[in-house]
Amino acid sequence: MEILSSEFYKLFSGRIILVPEIEEKLLVKHKVYKEDLEDALGDPYMVVVRSKRKQLNEKGKNYEIYAETENGRVLFVVGTIFPDGNLYIITSYWANEKTESFYYIESEVLRDD
Repeated sequence: MEILSSEFYKLFSGRIILVPEIEEKLLVKHKVYKEDLEDALGDPYMVVVRSKRKQLNEKGKNYEIYAETENGRVLFVVGTIFPDGNLYIITSYWANEKTESFYYIESEVLRDD
């Protein structure tokens, strides 16, 4: 699995697009708030890989993002980044032990660069 964090940083404008239906699903099903997304996506050591999900839009690129919030929780995010740098959130949930472990191992490599 190729880590694409530097590619993502070049594309990402910092703006998150979260439509009301997805925001409600994230809150009800996964207990993830928009503020959690904003916090996690500010992680300078987030780990980004190309998403395995089917590309929903030809203009954007899908990514899977593993990032840590200020309070130390790891969040898994799937989103599409568009040419304007906006990140459209598809889904997000708190990492399980396996996902968290992947984040810590890969982010350690980024910290050493």
